[in-house]
Amino acid sequence: MFNKFPIAFRYDGKQYNGKIQPLQTGLQQGLPTIFQVFLNNVYCGLVRRRGVEWETDSPKCAIMVDVIGNHIYDWYE
Repeated sequence: MFNKFPIAFRYDGKQYNGKIQPLQTGLQQGLPTIFQVFLNNVYCGLVRRRGVEWETDSPKCAIMVDVIGNHIYDWYE
């Protein structure tokens, strides 16, 4: 099982703080590829890695999906 980890960043003049919850489904090379995103105490949706691209199922996360994805990628590096 993968543990939640923190995320914090500034986007378009607003500070975002939250948690990323890796999901057990969709593992590639032993690492998760699907994540639940919680920002500023609000569930923002799923972020998923497809190859080298990041995508989301949520309009709330859509404009920030690459920023969120880069934080996730950095966590596992």
